[in-house]
Amino acid sequence: MRGLRWQFAWFYLFLAVPALLVVERVAFGWKFEHLLMQLDDGRVEAALNHELASLSVAAGEGARAEELQERLRALVLRLERPRESLQTRAAFVLLELSDHPFQIELRLPGQGAWQAGASELADTAVRREWRVSERAAAQSGSAELILRLAVPSPWRFNMSMLSFEWTLAVAYLLLFLFGSAWFLRRRVLRRIGRIGEAAQSWAAGDFSARLRDGTSDELGQLADDLNRMALDLKTLVEARAELASLSARQQVARDLHDTVKQKVFALSLQLEAARSKDATAAAPCLAEALSLVGEVQTELSEVLLQLRSEIQDPQDIVAPLQQRLQDFSRRSGCSVGTRMLDHLWLSSVQADALLRIADEAVANIWRHAQASRVTVTLERVGTQVCLRIVDNGRGLQGDNAEGMGLSNMRNRAAALSNGDLRVMRVAEGGTCVQLRFQTDPESIS
Repeated sequence: MRGLRWQFAWFYLFLAVPALLVVERVAFGWKFEHLLMQLDDGRVEAALNHELASLSVAAGEGARAEELQERLRALVLRLERPRESLQTRAAFVLLELSDHPFQIELRLPGQGAWQAGASELADTAVRREWRVSERAAAQSGSAELILRLAVPSPWRFNMSMLSFEWTLAVAYLLLFLFGSAWFLRRRVLRRIGRIGEAAQSWAAGDFSARLRDGTSDELGQLADDLNRMALDLKTLVEARAELASLSARQQVARDLHDTVKQKVFALSLQLEAARSKDATAAAPCLAEALSLVGEVQTELSEVLLQLRSEIQDPQDIVAPLQQRLQDFSRRSGCSVGTRMLDHLWLSSVQADALLRIADEAVANIWRHAQASRVTVTLERVGTQVCLRIVDNGRGLQGDNAEGMGLSNMRNRAAALSNGDLRVMRVAEGGTCVQLRFQTDPESIS
């Protein structure tokens, strides 16, 4: 019921048909008034003056009432044939709309009045009335001849009977209806259907579907535009797939660098220490190495899990950060001091980025800074979270190029809301790594 066929049917019924009837009404009305105007050019008055003079002469010569009445009837008969008596095209108005449109009345002073023609005018409106008069010879007063034209409007006439015009109107409406329905189905609906089928194929990811429409009208131009759009979409989807694959590879590379690589580095240090000692002294180093192997396995499992799904549940970041710092202190021998909140709940994305940045920062301290003390501060002000890691090592070297680790840290910080990472030299010597980002106020407590 909501298709274009039904919409067209309702449109045709409620707009096209009334519009045609209104146009017909206006055309009939204009034609009617135009034909009536032909009677107002003086020809009717001239004919009435001629007849009144003749009737006055006959009455002066003693014509009987029956003779005057007969002459009035003859006058009405002539007027009802306007092509013969008045030489006008108003015959349509006068003859088709009414069999007897005229009523004529003769008034003679001192002799009475006579009528001829239509006797009842109650059902029709008097459209025109003409009066002519002249001074009667040897009589006091004036003779008067009155002609009335009373016909129904063409609209009322056509509504009251099945006329020839109605037959033409109905035939036209039916022809227009079937012709329009054929055109709508053949030239519009079929082509729109093909566009819909192609759109469904594109939505399903099949961009091989093409619209073959050789016309140059609006639908043909739309088909060409949609074909070009499908090619653009195919190119865009392929490009996005390549970017997604590249982004996934980069993410895996960052995760492996920030997790497994650091653990493998620590593992290599423990194994190197165990090799240089006897069996008894090497036992703690081997135990630490086994612990690092377990952590590497855990980190690899987490990376694979992130590739399959994204965990969105918020988590408390304080406990895992302290555990990582304790492991770092035990393995590196650096003293670690902390100033942290009791609890800080972050989304999984924010928590992962903060832990990875902290891992990379302390790994760089272990590998490059030769520091003996590290201070870690975790605080928040309002909705802003700040992580600061400060060491007392060698500090930044001006000729050191930025490596993959620092680049990964900056990329992770940039992915956070209003994320900002700064690596600065401190006045007492050493380096300060500072991370700031904005978090959802409902996710922290």
